[in-house]
Amino acid sequence: MNINYSSFTMVFLSILILGGCGSGSKGSINLLDSPISNSELSSYSDLIINVNVKKSMNLRKLDTDRITQKIKNEILADNPKRFKTINTKSSNHKKILAEVMIKRYDKGNAFARLMFIGLGQIHIDADVILFDYLNRNKLAQYEVTKTFAWGGVFGGYTDIRQVELGFSKAVAGSIIGKN
Repeated sequence: MNINYSSFTMVFLSILILGGCGSGSKGSINLLDSPISNSELSSYSDLIINVNVKKSMNLRKLDTDRITQKIKNEILADNPKRFKTINTKSSNHKKILAEVMIKRYDKGNAFARLMFIGLGQIHIDADVILFDYLNRNKLAQYEVTKTFAWGGVFGGYTDIRQVELGFSKAVAGSIIGKN
């Protein structure tokens, strides 16, 4: 049997490249409530990100810290000059508090994803509420969701940490006003 290794390699690399788009692509953002304008939001110069989970969920502080860092990294990558400080102490009174409440963090089933597209999906859903840090007035509210449903080899080898990247991009977009 004559195997064409270069064709096999090209097919395998194509699957990996195309698959990378599925886990890292931005999740969806749904505006639920926006009591102030984007120009008013842009007057806030500092940001505090607080990631929490529902009590019934089994998510460690290590996980929420990792997600917080990914959100911060996405904000800095997308708009590095938007905030003077993120999650650091500052005497500035124009701070936004971004409360990210994770409502769903489902790792799915890798074997099911390996078997067929759409099975064993990975889901991360959260409410993102922006508050004035000092007086706790609500500035805006979003629902952010990210689902991964690819099948085959790529689906079987993708885990929730990779999907967190697309979720973090969407949360960062809601915070900086990129819907």
